[in-house]
Amino acid sequence: MTKDSGHDMIFCSHCGRNLAENAQFCAFCGEKVPEIKSRKPEPKPKEPSKPERKLSPIVTFDTLAAGDEFQGFRITELVTKDEEGIKYLALKNDIKYVLKVFHKSRLANPQKVYALQLRLQGLLNLNHPNISKTDEASLAANPGYMATRYVQGISLDRLKKEQPEELTEDLIRKVAIQLMQAAKEIRKQGLSLNRLSSSGMMLDENNNLVLLSSTLHYEENDEREDIFHIGAVLARLACDHPLANTLYGDELLSEVKFRYIPGITISFNKVLAECLHRNILQRYTDTDLILEHLRALPRVEDDEVCNTPLDSNIPNVKPKNDMPKAGPEWAFIALVALAIIIVGLFMFTNLFSILFRGSDKPFSFTGFLPAPDTLKVTKNDQNVETTPQQPTQTEYGALKSTLREGQQYTFDRYGLSLAGTDQPTPPKQTTHQAPMPSYMVRLDSGSFGFGRLKENLNHNVSLNSFYISRHEVTQGQWNKRMTPANVSTVGDHLPVDNVSWTNIILYCNAISKADGLEPAYTLDYSTKPARVSCNFSANGWRLPTEAEWEFAAKAGALFDYSGSDDPEEVAWYRDNSAGRIRAPGGKNANANGLYDMSGNVSEWCWDWYDASYTRSIQQFINPSGPSTGTQRVIRGGNVMNGEGRNLNIIYREKGSPNKGIPYVGFRLVRSK
Repeated sequence: MTKDSGHDMIFCSHCGRNLAENAQFCAFCGEKVPEIKSRKPEPKPKEPSKPERKLSPIVTFDTLAAGDEFQGFRITELVTKDEEGIKYLALKNDIKYVLKVFHKSRLANPQKVYALQLRLQGLLNLNHPNISKTDEASLAANPGYMATRYVQGISLDRLKKEQPEELTEDLIRKVAIQLMQAAKEIRKQGLSLNRLSSSGMMLDENNNLVLLSSTLHYEENDEREDIFHIGAVLARLACDHPLANTLYGDELLSEVKFRYIPGITISFNKVLAECLHRNILQRYTDTDLILEHLRALPRVEDDEVCNTPLDSNIPNVKPKNDMPKAGPEWAFIALVALAIIIVGLFMFTNLFSILFRGSDKPFSFTGFLPAPDTLKVTKNDQNVETTPQQPTQTEYGALKSTLREGQQYTFDRYGLSLAGTDQPTPPKQTTHQAPMPSYMVRLDSGSFGFGRLKENLNHNVSLNSFYISRHEVTQGQWNKRMTPANVSTVGDHLPVDNVSWTNIILYCNAISKADGLEPAYTLDYSTKPARVSCNFSANGWRLPTEAEWEFAAKAGALFDYSGSDDPEEVAWYRDNSAGRIRAPGGKNANANGLYDMSGNVSEWCWDWYDASYTRSIQQFINPSGPSTGTQRVIRGGNVMNGEGRNLNIIYREKGSPNKGIPYVGFRLVRSK
């Protein structure tokens, strides 16, 4: 209740904002306002011709005034109100706090309460010099509240508007380093910076960054999504163009290539560009790598500054000189034609390899037409499944039209299964060796240096023998059992990509049951998403573990790529593929007879992803990865990767198991 209004304030039960006394709908979120008895001392009688309003419940609150006591805090002033609650400045033990009292309506939704509880727990555990300290938080109190220490300083948003000359690149670099250091701790507590804004970033009296608690939220997302958003915030701070918030907004940056920021050094622009790559697999994988690159940047005064104006890349920008042109600009046309010719030479000849990689191969022209989608095989090396004619299956019961009408289908612990008297149950084959197709290669047991290359030759992992497919699974094979994927390049003989790890598990179980094998995977549907476990002693089809994949890719050698130190010999990658996925077997195999272990499409593995796993491995015999995680491992590189780090044989990537990723496919393994 306010002290000067004479009646209670009315708030929307959905967004918590003030409502006009006679409003029928919230002006901010559109929520319907309930009917309540008039708060006026002498209400006007309703006209008999008008029906009574029948609306949903509302929530009313009493606001705290200066001098009031709340949970041991003495209120000094009301600051503002947001969708979560009302903020006050308050004192306790001579310490100044920002006190937020949560709206009761915010605690009516169990899902919101759960997320808020996780967020508050993470904030209480955070203790970092670049994050405002949350000393108290409780949802059990009536009403719930949180208290965060007050930060004396100026927000970066306000600094850019009022004192733009103070926002130098040196300061932004310093902020970026402190921000990445804080982001590491924030991620450890299960929190995300995906809602970070410059208004929630403060500079204290010593020009050190302090993140406000309002910027930190509980949200399960890939670390690379946080990196993308952080990069966008830093780019908007660094750019002084009037359209900076649009040009470097998250939505536009996810669709168009990052534009270098004029007035900012080339080196810092490169760091931002790798944070803001449109392809998530091409971004920095974690904050440690960004910190390493930020600290290695040359001094601003010693570095080259980008002088390319943004206006030259922005469509619909009016030229400064509006005089009509007298005729065509022949010099410009000639320059464009020359650029097209040079690009064509790099794309359709081996000129790049001759000029920049020292290749001794003669100059050759590869042509403009794509290679035919055919499979390079021999008579005894065909990448074709030989399975009995049984009904095919797709993900979660989405059956294909070839199934017999009237057949019953049920879910079991292996995914989708058939039920009925006309379909015999596949016999268990756990006591003898199951037939192995000719396109599978047996790899004998052995030891190797997992996660190690030429810098460390010591073996640290031992594996039992297993079988692995010569080629990546094709679209034709996938489409026999599953709904066709939204692939990057269409062709039955091309590797399938953009399929989720979870759907691959269902595919493996489907072909195992169709072949009369014991499925390797068991799905527990009591959790959401379903929990998946693997029986590595089963003879069914499965994904390779990360150690099995690397063992197969190295083939007893220490090449940078699978089978050679020259990617041109063994891989389809950015420099020779024109960004198109190619048919398996088009490049040389490694010593194990396996094709495309480097390049073409990246490949899903079984393991949960942990950035430090290969350095701190504890299981040395048949390791199968960490016991828990949120992302699954991806290995091998693809046609979008250039020569070097991302294509290297020991480079590790990660992805959400529930989402398909372009240019990421898989190959199959069997234990026996």
